[in-house]
Amino acid sequence: MSQDKRDELDALRVKLQSLAGLRDVLGDEAVDKAQAELEGRIRALVDTGGGPVIAAPDVGGDLVARDKNVFLVTAEAARDILRGLRPRLAPEKLQKATESYLRFLVDRHRYLNLKGMGVSDRVPLRLPLLDLYVPLKARLELPEGETWKRGERPDLSLAGRSLSEEEQEALAGRLGEPQPLLELLQKHDGLVVLGDPGAGKTTFVKFLALRLALGEGEALGLGRRLPVLLPLSAYANALAEGDVRLDDFVAAYFRNQGSDLPLAEMLDEALVGGRALVLLDGLDEVKEASLRHTVVERVVDFYALHRRQGNQFVLTSRVVGYRAVRPTAEGLGECTLVDFEDGEIEDFVARWTAALERQALGEGAAAQADAARERRELVEAIRRNEGVRQLAANPLLLTILALMKRQGVALPERRVELYEQYVRTLLSSWNRARGLGRPPSRDLDVVQTVRILAPLALWMHEESPGVGLVKREDLRRRLEAVYRERGEADPEVAARRFLADVREHAGLLLERGPGQYGFIHLTFEEYLAAVAIALAGQGDCRPIVDALSRRVGDPAWREVSLLTVPYLGIIQQLDSVAGEVVEALVAEAPGEPGAAAALAGQAVLDAGESGVPPASRGRVVEALVRAMQGAGVAPTLRREAGLLLGRLGWRPDDLDAWIEIPPGPFRYGDGKERREIDHRYWIGKYPVTNLQYARFVEDGGYRRRDLWGEAGWAWREKEGREQPGYWEDPQWNNPIFPVVRVSWYEAEAYGKWLTGQRAVPLPEGYVARLPTEEEWERAVRGADGREYPWGGDFDFARANVAEKLFEGIRTTAVCTYPQGVGPEGLWDGAGNVWEWTASMWEPGSSSRVVRGGSWVDDLRVARCAYRIWVAPDLFFVVDVVFRVVLSLSLSDSGF
Repeated sequence: MSQDKRDELDALRVKLQSLAGLRDVLGDEAVDKAQAELEGRIRALVDTGGGPVIAAPDVGGDLVARDKNVFLVTAEAARDILRGLRPRLAPEKLQKATESYLRFLVDRHRYLNLKGMGVSDRVPLRLPLLDLYVPLKARLELPEGETWKRGERPDLSLAGRSLSEEEQEALAGRLGEPQPLLELLQKHDGLVVLGDPGAGKTTFVKFLALRLALGEGEALGLGRRLPVLLPLSAYANALAEGDVRLDDFVAAYFRNQGSDLPLAEMLDEALVGGRALVLLDGLDEVKEASLRHTVVERVVDFYALHRRQGNQFVLTSRVVGYRAVRPTAEGLGECTLVDFEDGEIEDFVARWTAALERQALGEGAAAQADAARERRELVEAIRRNEGVRQLAANPLLLTILALMKRQGVALPERRVELYEQYVRTLLSSWNRARGLGRPPSRDLDVVQTVRILAPLALWMHEESPGVGLVKREDLRRRLEAVYRERGEADPEVAARRFLADVREHAGLLLERGPGQYGFIHLTFEEYLAAVAIALAGQGDCRPIVDALSRRVGDPAWREVSLLTVPYLGIIQQLDSVAGEVVEALVAEAPGEPGAAAALAGQAVLDAGESGVPPASRGRVVEALVRAMQGAGVAPTLRREAGLLLGRLGWRPDDLDAWIEIPPGPFRYGDGKERREIDHRYWIGKYPVTNLQYARFVEDGGYRRRDLWGEAGWAWREKEGREQPGYWEDPQWNNPIFPVVRVSWYEAEAYGKWLTGQRAVPLPEGYVARLPTEEEWERAVRGADGREYPWGGDFDFARANVAEKLFEGIRTTAVCTYPQGVGPEGLWDGAGNVWEWTASMWEPGSSSRVVRGGSWVDDLRVARCAYRIWVAPDLFFVVDVVFRVVLSLSLSDSGF
C-alpha cells in the first residue's frame, strides 16, 4: 500500500467515532447506511494493499490493524463517519459562506454591549468596541520551580482588598509579571484566561473574533484564522440533554442564533488547515460541578485533537470554581487578568470620550474639544478619590462609571449615587445582559435584596474588616438571623434560597473560593455597611453617631463612615439627620484631636451642598479651621483639614493681603551683619496659591510674549509649557495651597502680569516682582535677626518641616501655621515651600537664590538665614514656589 493511501486510512481512523453510540440519536437506518459506506471506502483502500476488511461497529477500541491488512471499525469512532460522508461544498461556495459568516460576526460584535449598565439615553449609544478596547494584561501561571518567595509581591490585590495569607500562598507564589494578554496568546496553542467578574474576559474574546472577522489577524500576530466564539454554558446545556461533540454543537448553536450557514463544513475546513481560533467563553457559567468536569474533558479532547494542525484556543473563566476542574494539556497556558493601572484607565477614558463625541458631533474640531474636556473631568474625578480609583481598575466598573458621568452624576463628591447605581445594575440586569446569548437570569427584587445585603455587609465588615471574605456556613447562619429579625416564617429556607439566588443570578455577592463568599469589590461591602448603619437610625441621629464615633481613626472603617452621611442626605433625603450627625461628630470630637473634624469634613464634601443643611456645613468648616491651625493636631490631619477647606470653598479673608515693610536697617545672614533697605515695599502675606496663579493662567499668561524675558520665553517654547506641573492633580492643585512645580521664569512672568493688574495702587516706579533675598529676609525675619520667624527654638507645631529628611507630609495650606507667623505678620516664612528670589547666587550666575526651607527638608534649612541656589529652569520639584513684592524695579532699587 502506498504512503498516500496509508495516510488516508490514518486520517479516516482519526475521524471515526462509535457508530453504535449513535443508534439512539440517528436511528438504525442512518447508522447502517454510514457503516456500509464506511466498509466500502475502507475496502477500496485495503483491496489495493491486498487484505480483507472486517467491520465491527459494536466492539470497543479504536480502528486497529489486525495482522497486516485487517481493520476493525469499532465503537470508538462515530459521528465523523457522517461528517466524512457529507457532500463537500465547492470551494467558491465555501468561500462565500465564510465571508457571510464573518460579516455576521462583525454585525454581532461591532458595538460595545451597554445593556444593563444603567443607560437611560433615548437614543441608544452605538460605541464601536474596537474604538474603546484597551489591551489587557495578565500574569502567566509559572511552571513549578519558577515562583516568588512570599512577600516579594506586596502589590497583589483582589477586588480592592489585600490578599489573605491563604490566597498569597495559592496565587501570588505562582504568577509571573504582568504581560500583554495578546502576547501570551501568541506564544501558546491554547490559553486559559482567568479573571474577576467584569475584568474583561468576554470583551477580550469578542475583540479577537471581531478583529479576525475584519481580516486583521496578521496585525494581531495570529495569522488569518476563522474565529468561532461560543458560550460554554450553552454547550453544557446541550450535553445535559444528550451526548454531543463540541464541533457538532458549533453548527447547532449558530443555527439556533438564526444562521443557516454551513458552519460544520467551514469549521472542518479551518480545523484541517490549522486556521481556526476557537473561543470558549465562561466556564464558570456551567454551574453543576459534574457537568463542568464533562465540559472540560470534551474541550481538552477537542484541543488535543486539533492543536497540532496549528489551531489555537482560548478558554475563559472566573477564578472561583476553576481549580477543581483545571485542565492540563501540552501547549495549554494559564493566566490571570490584572487590574487596570492609571495609564490604562486614562487610555480607556480618552477612547470613551472621543467615541461619545464622535457619535454626537462627528469628526470635527468641536467634537475633539468636547472630548478633551470630558476626558479631563472624568480623569480628575477618578484621581480625586482612591475609592473611585479602585473601582475604575475593573473594566466593567469603569464603563459604568463613565456612563454615570455622562448622565450628570458628579464624581466623587456624590459617589454615593454612583455606588447605588452600581448595586442596582449588578443586582438587576448585568448578569442578564452581559453574555453571549446565555439564557436570561431571573431578576432579583432590588429593594428587598439590598435590605438583606446591607446588614450582611455590616456583619462581614465587623468580622473581617478590609478582607471581605467569610465562610459559607457562617454566612448562612448570619442570613438566617437576618431573616429571623425581619419576621420571616422559615428563616432557614429563606437563607438557602437567598444564597442560591445570589450565586445564580447576581454579580454582586460571589462565591470567591471554596466555601468562601465576598463582594465583587470591597467598596460594595463598605457601601452596603454604610447603608445598614443609616437604616438602623430610622431617622434618629444618635445610633448613627454612636456607630461612627466608635470607629473614628480606624482606616478599615473610614469609607463606611464617609458613605453613611451622604447616604442619609442624598439617597434617603434626610439632610437634617445628616447634618445632626456631622454636627455631633465635631462637637463631641471622638478620636485623636482633629480626626472627627476631618471625617465630618470629608463626609460633608461627599454629600455636596444638598446633602447637609448650610448651617451644619458651616459648623463643620469652623471645626476644620480649628483642626488645621491647632498646635495639638497631628501634621497629617492639619494638612487634611486644609485640603478639605479648599475643596469646600473656604478662603482666608486676607489671602490677597500685602504687608508693608518700612525702610531701615536690619540684621542679615548667619553673622547678623547690619544691612539697610532704603525704600518702602509691600510683600505678599502668603506664598502665591493655586487660586491666585490660576488667574494668570486663565488670563493667557503663558501665551503673552510681553510677560516673559528672552531666556524665559525660549524655555517656555522649548518645554511647551501652558501650565505648572501637577496642575490637574487635586492633591497639589488645591486653591489655598501654594502653587508647585513652577520655574523661576514662570514666577518672573507672573510678577510682570500682576504689575499690569494693578492689584494695589503702585507708587511711581514700583512693580510687582520677586523679592531680592534681602527684601525676603527682612520681611520674614524682622529687623532683629531672629533664628526662626517666631523667635526662639524650632517647634514642629509652627512650621511644615520634615522630622526626618525626605519624609515630610507634602505641602500644606498657606494658612495652616499661625504659630509660625513672623514679626511683620508673614505666614509660611519657614518650611512648607522654598521661595524663589530675584537674587543671583553669585555675580554672573544664572542660578537663583531660594529661601525658607520646605516640607521635604529638616529643621536646619528652615532657619531665616539659610540659602541655597536653584537653576532658573528647574520646574519638576514640588517644594519651590514664590511670593511677590510690590517694590521698586530692580534697576531703580540699585539691585
